[in-house]
Amino acid sequence: MKSQPDFHTRGEIDQLVEGIYRALETSEERLDGRCDDICFPMDVSISALTSKIEAIQGELVKIQSYISRRPEASASIDRRNNKSTNIHHRTSVDETSNRGRLVQNVTSDMPDTHNHGEEISADTYARLMRHQFVLESLGDRKQKIEDATTIMKDK
Repeated sequence: MKSQPDFHTRGEIDQLVEGIYRALETSEERLDGRCDDICFPMDVSISALTSKIEAIQGELVKIQSYISRRPEASASIDRRNNKSTNIHHRTSVDETSNRGRLVQNVTSDMPDTHNHGEEISADTYARLMRHQFVLESLGDRKQKIEDATTIMKDK
């Protein structure tokens, strides 16, 4: 069996170094591609969450403007008489969300809205609270994805 010589010519060394650099470039390209595969879907997720948050905020604005411009619904059968038989248990007809059913009114306790302290139907209030919860959840998810993206970009 013939042993390998301990020395190489300048041309052989150049070929070996060139092969090492070529392999290194290929590895870097593959690594960049993998990072793009990981980061790009996160960017898409962030923009999708942002769009969803904006859509829900728009819906909240519509609900709030509807509440602010609708006339106070009478709890009485006789629409000319605004007095309820039970002033502590007022009801209103909220046709858009309840299809004409009588629903309890609640006082808005959302200080960051222009309807704070006004009476709104319980169902409308529940929708507002549900949308606010969804917004907070989406905001939390968006922040986590942004944090993960930042960490990955730093590495």
